[in-house]
Amino acid sequence: MLVFFFLALGIGAIWALQPVINAGLARSTGPLMASTISFLIGSLLLIISVAIYHCFAKEPFNFAVLSQVNPIYYMGGAIGAAVVLGMTTIIPKLGAGGVLSAAITGQLIMAAVIDHFGLLGAPRIALNSLRLIGIILLLIGVNLVIYR
Repeated sequence: MLVFFFLALGIGAIWALQPVINAGLARSTGPLMASTISFLIGSLLLIISVAIYHCFAKEPFNFAVLSQVNPIYYMGGAIGAAVVLGMTTIIPKLGAGGVLSAAITGQLIMAAVIDHFGLLGAPRIALNSLRLIGIILLLIGVNLVIYR
């Protein structure tokens, strides 16, 4: 279990680099083009990874399963594009620490709402007073990070 914690920690560290790199690219190309380039490169790498995996696993991809997926689950790509574009645009205004602390706080608040109502098949976990205090402390922390 500890190995997954450290993997998640590493992913978080890498994630802190992504918007700063995209914002640097945006200085030359603009936020929309920088976001497009970022998604294009990521998409190409994923397509190559899927092709290599299915080549070595010797199992063809079953395209028929795509028609059985709940359409709401295809929104992940659109949300990802909005996140990359938003972060690329906001980094020059708030800095990496401000944007990432606000984004993570937003994620945790939405996660609490998802848990409370059991949205999208998530298990229901009631929003209790301790979780609410945690959210309030996160909001205070974000303001301390953003404050100049």
